[in-house]
Amino acid sequence: MARTFSAEDEERLRQLHADGVSRNEIARQMEWSVGTITNHAQRLGLAFDREAVRAATDARQVDLKDRRQRIQEQLLDLAERTIGRAQSRYLVHGFSHTGESVAEWLQQPPAKETKDLTLTASSALTSALKLAQADAGDTGRENARGLLRTLGEAMTAASRELGVDDADEYGS
Repeated sequence: MARTFSAEDEERLRQLHADGVSRNEIARQMEWSVGTITNHAQRLGLAFDREAVRAATDARQVDLKDRRQRIQEQLLDLAERTIGRAQSRYLVHGFSHTGESVAEWLQQPPAKETKDLTLTASSALTSALKLAQADAGDTGRENARGLLRTLGEAMTAASRELGVDDADEYGS
C-alpha cells in the first residue's frame, strides 16, 4: 500500500527545514525520495538555500584539487626515486653450484630490471601529468605532451648512457 505525505510529515519537514537540514538529508531522515521532499517543500513555500550548496560544492572542489596536487607530488617523487634506482648500483643475489648463497654488486641494474624501473617511472609521471591536466584544463594538455616528449627523450638518453639501448636486451 502506498504511503501518503501526512500532516505529521509536513510538520517534520517544516521543522527540519527550519533547522537548516539539507533537502537530501531530510529525504534520508524521513525516508522519502528527494523529489517528494522537493515537491512538498515547494507546495509549503519552503526554499532550500542553493548558495550554501554551491559554497559546499566549491569547497569540495578546492579540497579535491589539493588532494590531486598532493598525489601528483607523491607520484613525481616516486618517479624520481625509481629513475635514481635505475641509474645506481644493484645487488644481485643467487646461489653457487654448491648451493651457497652469493651476492654481487653490479654498476647498474640488469636490462630487465632497468626496463621495469623505467616503466614504473614513466607510469608514475604519466599519472602525475594526468592529474595536472585535470587542474590545468585544455592548455595543460599541450604542456603535458611537451613534457612527456621531453621525458621520453631523456629516458632514451639515460637508457643509452646505461648501455641498454638494444631492444633485444629487454627481451622485447
